[in-house]
Amino acid sequence: MADDDKNICNILKSQLQSENYKTEEFLNGQDLLNRFKEKPCELIITDIMMPNMSGYELCRAIRDISNVPIIMISAKDEEIDKILGLELGSDDYISKPFSLREVTIKARNMLRRANNHSFNTDNTDEKLILKDLEIIKSRRAILIHGQELKVTTKEYELLELLIENKNKPFSRESIIEKVWGYDYYGDTRQVDHLIKRLRKKMLLEGSECKIETLWGYGYKVSD
Repeated sequence: MADDDKNICNILKSQLQSENYKTEEFLNGQDLLNRFKEKPCELIITDIMMPNMSGYELCRAIRDISNVPIIMISAKDEEIDKILGLELGSDDYISKPFSLREVTIKARNMLRRANNHSFNTDNTDEKLILKDLEIIKSRRAILIHGQELKVTTKEYELLELLIENKNKPFSRESIIEKVWGYDYYGDTRQVDHLIKRLRKKMLLEGSECKIETLWGYGYKVSD
């Protein structure tokens, strides 16, 4: 965790350690990044405004080397903060002042889903294929024209959900539940920005597979 407010670090540390998670706290993004390069972790929670290296810069640097889940904490409940964080590759965001229960739920679900994928040996050789896009479940890999597409954890899980259920429409709320794994909190913008990131990556690779928007409802892919 990184936050230049030591009190917030201590509050988060106390809450997460009470849930039996091991934590390390840093007062800026650069120190967290240096530590991550020495010893990767399973989840990053970072503030946005910090000295030496902001949460945005940290997110960009982490995404260059890892797909570890990232939760960003925004001091202001402003859409632009959240949009930029999501577009840089964060998986979720929390607005200050925040609920410790919300932090716990989001952290717990992200870690549980990551661990379930790590140890799940079912469908080892299963592949999902739609047009020029192929998903290899055992590797959690997405291929377009045989070339692997670099994606974050949430990007992979969302595309796997849509491809595995092709032609089935999903509401934003149901995507939140299935991909993020927690009860709907009333804000589904992270779904839209995750879709935007995926579409951009797929477009750059010239994929024939398209994610369709169902206006006022959600998304689907069609064969």
